[in-house]
Amino acid sequence: MNGKTLIAAALAAVLAAGAGVGSWWYFQRGAHAAAEPPKPVDYRYVTLDKIVVMLRAEGGDPRYMAVDLVFRCAPDGEARLKEQLPLLKSVAVRALSQLNRERAGALSIDDYQSLLSKAYRAAYAREQGAQPFSEVMVGKLIIE
Repeated sequence: MNGKTLIAAALAAVLAAGAGVGSWWYFQRGAHAAAEPPKPVDYRYVTLDKIVVMLRAEGGDPRYMAVDLVFRCAPDGEARLKEQLPLLKSVAVRALSQLNRERAGALSIDDYQSLLSKAYRAAYAREQGAQPFSEVMVGKLIIE
């Protein structure tokens, strides 16, 4: 080998190694950025416990259901939500008391959450106010 060929081969090896190190660094940086967890959204959760509702009787002994609800809200809406817990309880009782035992037993938790969400949207539309929460969830459900 002559000197020019040796220099060219060494230069090609250095460039290939540099390209390899550069691409490794680039992909590590990209993978690290993608692996960062998203910033958590700050929510507050307010509970409304012990809502008891008599279910419509179908020719038998009266039955009841007990439900605990959890409302998700923004931190700045927590105080307003707590002030409106009596209204929220009343709307839940009104919506759930329309159920009979068979229908209540057939509903899933998602069905209950959907039923309650619809009732709350309608109540706040009548009051012409914004809901102080973004989601209603069922924390506990007992049907006797």
